Amino acid sequence: MKRFLGVLLVLAILLTPAAALADYDYDSIPTPNIIVVDGDDPSVVFFERDADQKVYPASTTKIMTTIVALENGNLDDEFMVGEEVLGTTIKFTKYSSLMGIQPGETLTLRDLVYGLMLVSGNDAGEAIAKHVAGSVDGFVTLMNQKAAEIGMTGTHFSNPHGVQNDNHYTTARDMAKLMAYALKNEAFVQIAETKTYTVPANSVRTTELVLVNTDRLLNAVATDPVNTVYPYAIAGKTGDTDTAGKCLVAAAEKDGARVIIAMFGDKADLYNGDTVTTNLARFLNAAGIFEYVFANEYQSVTANELGLQKSFSTGVVNANADDLVDGQLTMTALLDDVSIRAFSDKIANIKANAGSITANVVLTTDAQAPIIAGQSMGTVEYRIGDETVCTAPLVADFAVEKVLEVSAVQPSETASVTSSPDSTPLIDKGRKDWSTADTLTLTFILLVVLLVALVVVFIISERKRRYERKRRARAKKRRQQYYE
Repeated sequence: MKRFLGVLLVLAILLTPAAALADYDYDSIPTPNIIVVDGDDPSVVFFERDADQKVYPASTTKIMTTIVALENGNLDDEFMVGEEVLGTTIKFTKYSSLMGIQPGETLTLRDLVYGLMLVSGNDAGEAIAKHVAGSVDGFVTLMNQKAAEIGMTGTHFSNPHGVQNDNHYTTARDMAKLMAYALKNEAFVQIAETKTYTVPANSVRTTELVLVNTDRLLNAVATDPVNTVYPYAIAGKTGDTDTAGKCLVAAAEKDGARVIIAMFGDKADLYNGDTVTTNLARFLNAAGIFEYVFANEYQSVTANELGLQKSFSTGVVNANADDLVDGQLTMTALLDDVSIRAFSDKIANIKANAGSITANVVLTTDAQAPIIAGQSMGTVEYRIGDETVCTAPLVADFAVEKVLEVSAVQPSETASVTSSPDSTPLIDKGRKDWSTADTLTLTFILLVVLLVALVVVFIISERKRRYERKRRARAKKRRQQYYE
């Protein structure tokens, strides 16, 4: 009974409407070491508790292992793993957190990194270390060098996976810095937010491996008494050892704002010995904190409030001219659900400069008939200077049928894509179609080349004719002299 009361209490906090979270009580969370920071600038701290105290990171270590692998390796590298997957400094057992690979398998670095992050494979960590640096010790050196570069002054790594070692430690603040750094790497975010990944069978391991992300903010577990999924979660890594307790380093993003939470040391005695509540508390507490911070530490403005341009146009190749409007396909940016969330000074700046916001249209679909109404054409990036403040999907307003012959209407190189008459319209079409001017220029160049070739041939022929006349004249003179 106590178990479910504990879970329901945390759930009640999570489900409380955002407007009522102004009095959020961090003291209700017993986690010993915790920090909540802005994801783009981890020096902005919303809450902390003993964030500089030495803690053991357990498998949250694998955030660093992944970053070092991404920065020093090639995900497409294919190689055979060896005995290192059984453990080097310590032999893995059936109780270890493992990906499930065997010595002699040929895998890609990509497979191993997914096995590392999603199911926390210690075997993957050792294989990555050996491949990238030649040895575990060499890889650990790279980990500590990167920690120093990031500014993780309270951290020292001794292995690539987080198996308990007294000389393998960190702080909640340092791990928040690490996550902020990792979020700048698109490949890391793509891996971390993946829910499942399949590693094919091979001649050594005859069954495929289906890797399911252990981060319950991303993946629900059917046997859990409550749903722990948080819709704005983008990346996270769990950790769990007897010494370290239940750990979580996670990030969420809402309307462009990012928040990072690092939590260490949750143990059953903090939750009346209830192991289920102990395991789920970090996810439920993190979700509640995320929602509170997004609602109370940031301000927001909608795209519609800024009066951003919604309508755009482009030419269409092979289009039925009767389907076009003034020879163009019109498109609409879907702005109704687009908001910008940031600190108050940034929101104030965006509002003040709304009239100078420019738009960059990125067509991810060729502007070529046939096109159906509502078809996705790409995105629109709205910018102030070089900074993108928000993006919106772009769809076709109507259908365009294809004609048999290529229409004279070509995709325009620019479109009306800004919300200010003084701003510069931009469009990224991905490729350039030949225009009439391009064709004429190429034709002219070919004609010039042909003319030059004809002149050269004429000169050479003329020289040959002159030489032949002179030769004949000399021969005639010799004959005359002979008969005289």
